[in-house]
Amino acid sequence: MFGQVVEMKFAMRTYVAALFAIAVGTAYAQGQDDAAFKQKVVDAAQKYKSGNVDAALTDFMALYGENSKSADVNSWIGYIHLRNKNAKQAIPFLERARSLNPRDLEVLNNLGNAYMMGGDKGKAESAYHDLITMDGTRYQAYYNLGNIQLENKNFAKAEASFTKALGMGRNLAPIYNNLGVSQEGQGKIDKAAGSFKKASDLDKGDSTYARNAGAMMYKGHDYTSAIPYLERAIKNNDGDKNMILALGDSYEQVGRHADEVRLYDAHQDLFAGNAQYYFNLGVMKKADKDNEGAINAFKKALDMEPNNKEALNSLGVLYFGKEDFSNSRKMFEALMKMDGSVRNKKNFAAAASREGDYRAAMPVWSDILRETPNDQEVRVLLADALYETGDTKASLAMYKQILAAKPNSASALDGLGRCHLRDANYAAAEAALRSAIKADSKFVPAYNNLAVVLEKMNKRAEAISLLETAAKLDENNADVQKNLKRMRAAG
Repeated sequence: MFGQVVEMKFAMRTYVAALFAIAVGTAYAQGQDDAAFKQKVVDAAQKYKSGNVDAALTDFMALYGENSKSADVNSWIGYIHLRNKNAKQAIPFLERARSLNPRDLEVLNNLGNAYMMGGDKGKAESAYHDLITMDGTRYQAYYNLGNIQLENKNFAKAEASFTKALGMGRNLAPIYNNLGVSQEGQGKIDKAAGSFKKASDLDKGDSTYARNAGAMMYKGHDYTSAIPYLERAIKNNDGDKNMILALGDSYEQVGRHADEVRLYDAHQDLFAGNAQYYFNLGVMKKADKDNEGAINAFKKALDMEPNNKEALNSLGVLYFGKEDFSNSRKMFEALMKMDGSVRNKKNFAAAASREGDYRAAMPVWSDILRETPNDQEVRVLLADALYETGDTKASLAMYKQILAAKPNSASALDGLGRCHLRDANYAAAEAALRSAIKADSKFVPAYNNLAVVLEKMNKRAEAISLLETAAKLDENNADVQKNLKRMRAAG
C-alpha cells in the first residue's frame, strides 16, 4: 500500500459589522423673549411639525435676524440642521443656544449628537458627561456615550454605558444591539449572542439585528440556535450573501441537507461569481454522496480562485477516491507548492505513488522523514517504493530498520517477506509473512504473499486455504481473487 489521503473539512468564514445608531431627541428650548416673538417661534415650530421643514427653517432664520440671542431660535435652527444631517451648520447654533441657556438638557443632548455626527468625539463625550451630571436619568446620554466608547474601542466602558441605559427601563433594540458589539469586542461571544438575540426579538423586521444574532451564534458554533435568526435576516434582506452562506453551513452542520439544497438552489443567480458559494456547494454535494456534483462545484470554485487551498484539497481527495490519481496528484502538487505541510506532502506522495510514479513520491517521503524521523508509516511507504523500483537491497535494509523500532509492524514484516520472496529465500519469506499475520490477523496482503510463497514451496492446498481466508476478509482484493482463481484452476 502507498498511503491514504488525509481529508480536512474547512468551515466557512463570515464577519458581522456593527452599526452605531445615534438617537436624536426633539429640542424645545425655553427663553425670555416677548410674547409676539414667542408666537412667531410657535408658528415656525408648527410648520416643522406639519412636515414643512424647509419653510420652518426659513422662518427660524428670519427670526434669528430679529434676535440672534434667542435661545429658542438658536436651538431650533441647530436642531433642524442636525435632523438634516448637517452637523457643521448645526454646531454653532447649538453652542450659542447652550451659552444662552446652559441648563437646557435637550440642547446639550443635541449638541453632543452634533459633535458626534461631525466627528469631534472628544467634545461629544464631554457634552454627554455634562448631561449625565445634570440629569443621570437620561438613557440617551448613556447610549450615545457608549457609541463613542465603541468607536474608540473602549469595549468594557461601552458595555457599562449600554448596561446603564438598559437599567433605566429602556429595553430598546439599538441599545441591546450595541451592547452586543461591545461584548463581542471583549470576546464574550455567548453574552454578545444573547444581546443580539434580544435586539432581534424586540425588532423582528430589522435585518441587521437578526444578522448580528445569527452570525454571533454561528461564530459560537451554536448552529441550531443560529438558524432561525439567519433565516429571519435573509427574509428581511434576501441579498445578504454572507448570511446565506452562514445559513447554508449551519444547515450542513445539523444535517438539514434538504434545506441546504433548497437554500442554494434558490440563490444560484446571486452567487454566479462567488467562489465560496461553489466551495460550500461542493461540501454539500459531497455530504449527499454526489461526488461528481461535488467535483464540478469545487472546479468552479478553483476557476474563480485558483489558489483556494480548501478547494484544491477537497478536489484532490475526491479524485483520489475515484482512483483518478493523475488529477489528484495535480491538485495536491499545486497545494504542496503553496503550503508545504506534512499533510500536503503525504497526499501528493500518495497520489504520485498510486499513479505509479514512485520516483516522484520517494524524495517527498524522504523530506518528511527529515522533519519527522519517527514516522514509521512514511518509512514503510518509502521502503515499499524502493521495492517497487527494484532496489531490493535498500528496501530490505529499511524494513529491518523499521522492525528494529517496531517489531510487530505487519506492513514491515510483509515487506521483508516480499524481499525474501524476490530473492528466492522462501523459508525466510515464509517466516516473515507468518509473523505479519500473527501481528495483524486482518492484514490481507500478507495472506496473499504467503500463499505465493507456499505455492513456490509446493504447498498449494495450504496456499488456497490462505487465499480463501483473505477473500473473506476482503472480497474486493483483486490480487487475492486473481491468485485464488489461478491456483484452483491449477488443481
